[in-house]
Amino acid sequence: MKVIISENRVNRIIRKYLDETAYPDYNWGPELHDFYREDVKEYGSYDFLINDEVSYTYADFGEYNKTLMIYPWLAEKLTSLFGNRWEPVFKEWFEDNSGLKVKEIEM
Repeated sequence: MKVIISENRVNRIIRKYLDETAYPDYNWGPELHDFYREDVKEYGSYDFLINDEVSYTYADFGEYNKTLMIYPWLAEKLTSLFGNRWEPVFKEWFEDNSGLKVKEIEM
């Protein structure tokens, strides 16, 4: 029996998984958007930790180079579960929760 799942539903599943497993240790959300922007402006980057381990880093190298670097342990885990379908969902999820715009993702 073949089951067809809509792309929208797959994206919701990925996003729910991210909420449950890739949520950073020290919170985020609209109330912290200014904090992240100021920290990135001052230091050039910000590390997001999961279980006290750096899991993804946002770096601002100028107007056209705002990069989200996802550490291998997390990228490999997500790829093993969702193939490459998780990447655009992660970008949107990260932007929504951090308030930081991403131009490029590196793994």
